[in-house]
Amino acid sequence: MTGARRSKVLLVEAAPGAGKTRLLLEAAAVAGRNGFAVVNGVPATPDATPKTAPATAGTHAHAPGAAEGGFHSPSTPSAIEAVRAWLRNAQENVRAVVVLDDLHLANLPTLTALCDLVAAVRGRPILWLLAFTPDRDTMPYDPVQSCLAKLRGRLPVEPLHPLGPLSGDALKHLVADCTGAAPGPVLLALAESVNSTPGTVLELLRGLMDDGDICIVDGASRLQPGLPGSAPARVGVCVPASVPERFSALIQQDLRSLSEPTLRALRLAAVLGSPFTPEDLSAMLGEAPVGLLAAVDEAVGRGLLVCGEHDLAFRTEPIWRALLDSVPPPVRAMLRRQAAEMLLSRPDGVERAALQLVHIAQPCNVRELRIIADGAQRLLAADPSAAASLAARCMELAPGQADRVRLAKTAVEAFTRAGALDRAITLARDTIDEAARLAAPLPAALAEDIAALRGASSTALLLQGNAQSARRAARDALAAHACGFRSREAVITRLAASYLTGDGAAAELARKILSAPDRHPQAVHAGALIFEAFGQWRDGRVGGAVGTLRKAVALGRPDEDAQLLDPRWFLAFALTRTGEYDEAAAAIQPSARTAAPAEGTLAAAVAGVLRAPLHLAQGRLDDAEEAARTGVGMDGPYVPVLAPQAWLVLAHVALRRGALTQAEDHIKTLEKDFPQPGSSPWQAARLLLSAQLAEARADECAAAQALAEIGAHADGLRLLVLEDPAAAAWCVRSALAADLPDLARTVVDTTERLRRHNRDVPAVLAAAAHARALAEGDVDALARAGRQHRSPWARAAAVEDHAGLLLDGGDHEGAISGLDRAMSAYGALGGERDAARVRARLRRLGVRRRHWTHAKRPVSGWESLTKTELKVAELVADGLTNQQTARHLFISPHTVGFHLRQIYRKLGIRSRTALVRLKA
Repeated sequence: MTGARRSKVLLVEAAPGAGKTRLLLEAAAVAGRNGFAVVNGVPATPDATPKTAPATAGTHAHAPGAAEGGFHSPSTPSAIEAVRAWLRNAQENVRAVVVLDDLHLANLPTLTALCDLVAAVRGRPILWLLAFTPDRDTMPYDPVQSCLAKLRGRLPVEPLHPLGPLSGDALKHLVADCTGAAPGPVLLALAESVNSTPGTVLELLRGLMDDGDICIVDGASRLQPGLPGSAPARVGVCVPASVPERFSALIQQDLRSLSEPTLRALRLAAVLGSPFTPEDLSAMLGEAPVGLLAAVDEAVGRGLLVCGEHDLAFRTEPIWRALLDSVPPPVRAMLRRQAAEMLLSRPDGVERAALQLVHIAQPCNVRELRIIADGAQRLLAADPSAAASLAARCMELAPGQADRVRLAKTAVEAFTRAGALDRAITLARDTIDEAARLAAPLPAALAEDIAALRGASSTALLLQGNAQSARRAARDALAAHACGFRSREAVITRLAASYLTGDGAAAELARKILSAPDRHPQAVHAGALIFEAFGQWRDGRVGGAVGTLRKAVALGRPDEDAQLLDPRWFLAFALTRTGEYDEAAAAIQPSARTAAPAEGTLAAAVAGVLRAPLHLAQGRLDDAEEAARTGVGMDGPYVPVLAPQAWLVLAHVALRRGALTQAEDHIKTLEKDFPQPGSSPWQAARLLLSAQLAEARADECAAAQALAEIGAHADGLRLLVLEDPAAAAWCVRSALAADLPDLARTVVDTTERLRRHNRDVPAVLAAAAHARALAEGDVDALARAGRQHRSPWARAAAVEDHAGLLLDGGDHEGAISGLDRAMSAYGALGGERDAARVRARLRRLGVRRRHWTHAKRPVSGWESLTKTELKVAELVADGLTNQQTARHLFISPHTVGFHLRQIYRKLGIRSRTALVRLKA
C-alpha cells in the first residue's frame, strides 16, 4: 500500500472473541506510525465527524458511541455521509486507512452506501479495513455477503481468513500483553488449554486477574503461590496439578457442548491417565473399538486429545485435570478400582494397576498394597519418580515395620535413580532410626532388611559425593554377611568409595571377588573389574584398563536394566581419553536411551557428564558446554560425585574460547564445592587446567611452578599426561619456555614409560612421540607424530609446534604455511584463543590474516561491542593493564588502547573505573 495510487480493501471475518478488533487496533497503530491518516470508524451521532489521527501503539481513545475496542460500527446512513465528508475535505493524495468494525450490525441501505463510497474513491490511496462477524444465528447476515460480493467486482478485495488458535510466541505475547509480563510455564499451559480463540484466552486471563490469582515474580507472570496449579505436580504422583476454579469453570462450560458419548469417554480416559490406549478405554466403556471412533474424532477435532502412534493423550495436563475433577470422588474411586482389575490382565498390568490403586488403597487391603509394592519395584528403571511415589505412599499404608523397611529400600533406590539423593538419604536414615527404636533387639529378618536398606543408601551417599559416609554405610551393610545377607549395592559402593578415599583395604576385597567370580552376582563381579581397571590406569597400563572395563561391560546382559555405577560410564571416560571416540559414543548410548524419556533424572545427568568430555575432545564446544550444563545441574538434578568432570569441561570450553575469567570462576566453583583429595580421579585434570589457565594469564612463573609440583610426583605426572593426548606436549612446551629442561626431560621419560607399556594404544604412542620430538627439536619426527594423533586438538598443536621448529630452522615459508593450517584448525574447533595466538605469530612474520566478520549491531550499549571489544572490556574490568590484556589477546597495547576508546564511546563512559562499575 506504501506506493499504491488506488484503493484496496481488506476484509476481516472472525467469530466473536477471535481477536479481530485487536488486529484492527494494531493495524491502525502501524499505519499511524508510518504516516497514514487513520480514519477511526464512523461516529454514532449524525453530526459528528470521523476521528482521524496517527495511531499510537497501546493507546486507543474511544469516542462517544464507539464500539468496544476503539472503532465505530457503520450502523446509520449519516455515518457514511460523515466519512464521505472527511474524504471530500482531505487532499486526494493523502494516504489514509479507514477502519470499520462490526459490519454485520449495519442494515442493507447503509452497506450499499458504503460500497458505493468505496468504489467512488477507488482511485485514491486508501486502505479500507472492514471487519465483521459471521453470526448467522443472531444477526442478519445475507446483506453483508451480498454487498461484499458486489464490492469484489468493482475493485481489489483481499479476504483475511478467520483467526484460529494462536501458537508459540504469538500466544506468549498475548498472555504477556494481558498480564504485563512473560508467562511462566504453568500459566502458559492454562492459556494453551483454552486456546480455541484468542478471545477465550483473554477471557481466562482477565478472569484470573480479576480474582487476584496472577502475580509477577522475577519478571514472569505466574499463578499466586498456594493457588491450585501454581506449581507443577510433584514428580511421580501420576495425576496432573490442580487447576484454578476459573479455569475449571471455563473448561466445563466448553465441555457442555460435547456430545454425551464423547464427554463420557473423556471422563473415563481422565481416570485411566494420559496417555491411554484405545483398548483400555474400550474395555472401560464396555464397547467395541468401533464405538470409540466418533467420540475420539470429536475430542481430537475440539483440541482436547492428540493422537500418538499407539495411544491417545490429553492435549495439555490442565485439560486432563479439569476432566478428572469432573468425576465425583466416590465414583472416581470405583472407576480406579475397576481400571486396576482390568489392567492386571495386561502384560505391564501390575505397574499400571499400581498407579491406579495408589490413590485409593486402604491399610487393611493387603492385596492392593502388594500390587502397589510390586509396581514400584518394576518401575524402578523405567520411571523412577513414579516408583518412588508408589513406594513412599505404600510405606504410609503398610501395617508392619518389616514391610515399611522393605518398601523403604525400593523408595531409596527409586529416589536415587530419580536424582533426589537428599530425599533418598533422609528416608533411609529415618527408617533405620525408627526401626531401631521400635524393635530392639532386631529380629534376624529385619536386620537383613535394614542391611539391604543401608546398602541402597550407601549408593545414594556415594553419588552425593560423600565417599566417607558411603564407605561406612556399605561396611555396615556388609557386616550383616554373617546372617546370610549379600548386597551388590554395598559391595560396589565399598569398592568405589574406597578408591575415592584412597583406602587400599578394598583391593583385597576386589581380589577375593575376582578369584571366585562364580560366587558373586555379575554386577558385583563387574564392580571388582572396575576397581581393578582403576588401579591399572593409575599404574599407566592404559590398554589393560580399557580391556578390563570392556570385560566388565560384557558381563551385563543386553536386556538388563541400566544399573547404577554402570561400567559403561568408566569405559566411556577411558575411551574418550584414548581417542576411541566412536566406541565411547556407543558406550554412552545406553545411558542416553535411559535418560530420553525421563529428563531431569540421574540418568539424564549421567548422560550429560559422559557426553561433555567426548564433545570437547572432538572439538564441539557448544555441544560440550550444553552437556556439561546438564552434568552440573543447571537444568535439573545432577550427580555430585561426577559433577567435577562437567565443571572441568566448562572451564576447558571457556579457556579455549579465551574467556579466562569464566574459566577461573568454574575452577573456583570446583575447588569450593567439590574439594578433591589426592586420590580423586579428577585431581590431575584440575591441576593441568589450573596450570594452563596460569599460562593463559601470561603468568609463566605460576604455570612453571604448578608443573614443577606435579613433576615431583611420578604418579601425578603420569595421570596428568594421560588426561589429554595434547597434555604431554603442552607440559614440554611450557617447561622449555620457563627454562626448565629437567622438567621437560621428566615429562618425556614419563611418556616413554607409558609408551613401553601401551604399544597397542595409538593415543599414547602419538603423545609420547609428540613430546619427545618437541623436546629434541626433531622436525621430521614431529610431523609423523602429528599424523598419528586422533585428537583434533593435539593434531592442531602438532602442526603449530612443527611450524615453530621450521621457523627455528630458517624455513619461513614452510612455517607460515604450517601456522596457517594450525590457525584454520583451531578456528574450525572453536578455539578462539589458540587461533589468536597463531595469528599473532603470523603477524610477527609480516603476515596478516582477517579474522572478523561484519555483523549488524546497535550503535551503543553492550550489544554494540564486537567480540574483541567484549574480551578487552572483560579483561580490563577484571583489573588487567593494557600490557597484560595485550599479552592475553596476542595483540599490541596500542590496539588495546584503540579498543578501549571504542568501548568507552559505545558505553557512554570515560574511565576504567566506570567500566568496572558498569560490568559489576
